[in-house]
Amino acid sequence: MILVVGGTGRLGSALVGLLKNDGEPVRTMSRGASVPFPAAADDGVERFRGDLTSLSDCERAVAGCRKVVFAASGFGLRKGGDPRSVDRDGALRLVAAAARAGAAQIIMVSMHGAAADSSLEFLRMKAAAEDAVRNSGTGWAIVRMGPNLEQFLVTMAEPLPSKGRVMVFGSGTAKVTFTSTPDAAELLRRILSEDSCLSETIEWGTETHTFNELAEAILTKAGHGSIQRAPIPALRLMSVAARPFSPFLARMAAAAIWMESGAAEFDPQPGRRAYPDIPVRGLAELVSERTG
Repeated sequence: MILVVGGTGRLGSALVGLLKNDGEPVRTMSRGASVPFPAAADDGVERFRGDLTSLSDCERAVAGCRKVVFAASGFGLRKGGDPRSVDRDGALRLVAAAARAGAAQIIMVSMHGAAADSSLEFLRMKAAAEDAVRNSGTGWAIVRMGPNLEQFLVTMAEPLPSKGRVMVFGSGTAKVTFTSTPDAAELLRRILSEDSCLSETIEWGTETHTFNELAEAILTKAGHGSIQRAPIPALRLMSVAARPFSPFLARMAAAAIWMESGAAEFDPQPGRRAYPDIPVRGLAELVSERTG
């Protein structure tokens, strides 16, 4: 059985769908109060609502699983977690439980730029999780993604229906190597299908764009609207002032400042050369699929 932690999130859901189609037995662990394992749903997936702060939940989640994918994140909008409690502490707890249970492989979904000395807390927490995987004594693979393309398309387009504007954080001119969800899900599926354990860190990107290019693609699809910019000084203020009422907005502002520096651009080709048959599903395709 394969455990997908964060199996109801954007990436986790996409991966679970692929594994189901392959006939793989899948268990998901997602946020919520501890409950007994449910009977398999109509689609055959075991769904366990567990808490990454609970060692017993982590141990129950990994029981009987030969491979584990950690795709949970505390960066987003959902309540009940943050990068420290999910991306670091939760990951360390889950990795330790999986190693004790004898899992053959742990795949950690991380982010480009993960480093112990990063200016972003999120990337520092991801670096700690990577270290735990490398030192777990199991087979492992780390997939470092670029910023999620769908997340930014959704966030940027959110004001369009009511205000007729697309939000761009910063100048919009810095290059960012984004990773799309279907692209990353297919890579994870491919790694899981391999018999050998890679013990390798893969930098996985889809396409490099500026935020201005994303905004123009959204506006072209919509057929109306304009760009509203949040300048860097405003983002610096937002990254601090928004913490009490919207930690997600504060994290987004801090991430935008980091991306403005050019640190989010990288060459995806070394990773893609190892999996040349995975098709690129990038900006043009994702925007064409959007409705409205």
